[in-house]
Amino acid sequence: MCNGIQKAKEEIMWGVKMMAERGYSLGTAGNISARVEGENMFVITPSSRAYATLAAADLCVIDMEGNIVDGKYKPSVEVTMHRYIFLERPEVNAIIHSHSKYGTLIGSIEGVSELPIIDLESVSYLGGEIPIAPFAPAGSLKLAENIRKSIGTRAGIIMENHGVIGVGITMEKAMIVNDNIERTSEQYLILLATGKSIKPLPDNYVQKVKEISLKNRKVI
Repeated sequence: MCNGIQKAKEEIMWGVKMMAERGYSLGTAGNISARVEGENMFVITPSSRAYATLAAADLCVIDMEGNIVDGKYKPSVEVTMHRYIFLERPEVNAIIHSHSKYGTLIGSIEGVSELPIIDLESVSYLGGEIPIAPFAPAGSLKLAENIRKSIGTRAGIIMENHGVIGVGITMEKAMIVNDNIERTSEQYLILLATGKSIKPLPDNYVQKVKEISLKNRKVI
């Protein structure tokens, strides 16, 4: 096994541990992937394997054409979605798709099209508003295409009636995105319950911090 694959597997197993500790995915829900450094491939969690008992040997290696390079189990049904993000975003080295409680709920509320800016951290960690990608069945090509079209240069995205995706140049940064989407989602739900509006941050401040956030997310 090359060092790049071993490193990617270690990153994913760390992500699996963090997801379990945070309660972001129950059973086999969610999926995690990591780009293999210096190679045209990535490692991803397998399909229908519980995180609680998952081992590094269970992970799947996939090339950027979608072929299985190595793995004793079928890759996650969302493998095409992960591949599309890696192809679209060469600076992204890690992707975490969670089914976190509040983020998933935000994507399931009628009339809500994005997670808005709530506070300073919404801008600095998320780069601003997080869109909600249109619904498509899990594992479908349509879902992968919806995510590819919607994510743009953003740090993450919410999937309608489904879950959350956070990306990053490292697995830790992808997890930070998931954490901040979950935190901001909880804040927004509380705000909606009050019936009040968000007190907006100054436009010039938001634009400046958005630019800094985007620059930081593109540093490899």
